[in-house]
Amino acid sequence: MDKLPAFPAFPKHLQATTTNFLSVVMARKRLLVFLFVPLILIGLLFTGTVSESEWSQSIGTGFKNGVSYVTGDGKSPGQFNGGGVTYVSGNSSLGHGTTKFWKSKPFKRPGYELPLADGMPLRIMALGASTTRGDSPEKGIDNNGFRRPLREKLTKIGNPVNFVGSQRLGNMTDNDIEAYPGVPTHRIHFHAKKAVPSRKPNLFLINAGSNDCFQHIDIDNFYKRYDALVRYCLEASPRSTVIVSTILPTWDKRFNGREEVWRVNPQIRRLAKIYQEQGKPVVLAELQGPDGVQDANIAEDGMHPGTAGYEMMATKMFEAIVEADARGFLQTPEPIMGILDDGDEERKDDAYFAHLELQQAYENATLSAEQAEMDRMKAELAVLRTQEKEKEAEKPSGKQTRHSRRNREHRFPQMQVV
Repeated sequence: MDKLPAFPAFPKHLQATTTNFLSVVMARKRLLVFLFVPLILIGLLFTGTVSESEWSQSIGTGFKNGVSYVTGDGKSPGQFNGGGVTYVSGNSSLGHGTTKFWKSKPFKRPGYELPLADGMPLRIMALGASTTRGDSPEKGIDNNGFRRPLREKLTKIGNPVNFVGSQRLGNMTDNDIEAYPGVPTHRIHFHAKKAVPSRKPNLFLINAGSNDCFQHIDIDNFYKRYDALVRYCLEASPRSTVIVSTILPTWDKRFNGREEVWRVNPQIRRLAKIYQEQGKPVVLAELQGPDGVQDANIAEDGMHPGTAGYEMMATKMFEAIVEADARGFLQTPEPIMGILDDGDEERKDDAYFAHLELQQAYENATLSAEQAEMDRMKAELAVLRTQEKEKEAEKPSGKQTRHSRRNREHRFPQMQVV
């Protein structure tokens, strides 16, 4: 049997070096243990699944890593051409997942800190009756209702807003509306047919049904009239999203509509679920429930909300619009000659600028008065601190007190009684 070829001899000039190295290694094996064990433990510590909230944002401020943000019709952000916005879960093609581990900054949810739909203009038509109008017997009511606080929420995050309608009501600048007192749902539908075609809003806010309850109009078939209104809005303005809302509670005793409200609201909720199943751009704003409008938020007539109730309505409407954006429903409004993206821009006449100057003067005066009051408080606090320091400096120390006592005892020795 042939012998296996021998390995080449290790160079002699390296043998001594190698032997010395191995000797050092064996002599320092305890040191190696102390070096490698911590490294192994660190490796085990950082092995495993990292929770989603622990990954840093890697594709820009306000966007979450691992989520694809698809805007419009696939063109550059801001160009919609009839498209909407959708947020698709999954791996992002806009950035690679990070391989480093660190705590992320607080995540900004699109729709609260960021503009809806990349800053899409919202042309809003509020459809309804007296509650939509902002009517209330509460003293000082301004008939802006939920529209002003809702508009402020939307513009604050960066969306241009223009309320549209055939009427103007309230002391807000952009005060267009489509609402009439005392009208039931089928009459709201009638008015919508006249107002929608020439304005083509991309967002409807519908609050209808209270007068059906007060007038006791075929409550069992209410949903059919309501559905006809919603479908008309979607057909007459194809780029629109519809926010439907439950109607408010009532404790009015004249018309006895409370029990009817509890029969109507379930129909509205069921319709919202049906629209969701059908994929229609309709979202429910739930105005009742634990965090909705309560009996205590209804004004003295037992039918209309007060200022706090309208603020709650605005919050619920805003949340529903955010949900519509999250579902990818929002689309840019159809261009209409004479209708601007910003409703305030349409009203900038002499009266507007006069009001603006008056408002600015009032704000400046308020700021000046507030600053003067703060300066007064700071001056008084400074005097108080100075007085405290002076009092502290006047206090004798403990040693001085004992020394003074001994001097007094030396000068006036106590008499002893024998």
